[in-house]
Amino acid sequence: MPELTSMVVVGVDGSAQSMAALKWADSYATTTGARLRIVTTWVWPLNYGSAFGYEGLTPGADALSVLEKARAELTIPETRVETVCREGGAGPVLVAESKDAALLVVGSHGFGAIGRVVLGSVSNHCVNHASCPVLVVR
Repeated sequence: MPELTSMVVVGVDGSAQSMAALKWADSYATTTGARLRIVTTWVWPLNYGSAFGYEGLTPGADALSVLEKARAELTIPETRVETVCREGGAGPVLVAESKDAALLVVGSHGFGAIGRVVLGSVSNHCVNHASCPVLVVR
């Protein structure tokens, strides 16, 4: 069994696919004794290259809400869980957060006919750039 210092990183965005990835990572970390790092990201929406907003737009707070909902789904002990909410693109942030990880787990949206054959942009970025093994849950 791995030491408690081993880390499983999982990306969540609130989608059904990311929640399936979270469920898999939770089960794996529980079984192996690993710690679990749940990561979500946020960005300001762009309009013609410039950030825009409107009253009530709170992407950072919305991302924190996603983390709270994800954490509520866990079976692993709280002492073995950490959460990360960072501004930036999901792929690069997940790769950076997984540098010390034994495994990175992501969901794949698989939109459309092509999506069933190829990975999504975030999972593809992770598979090609992570320094640890990557599991894509579909």
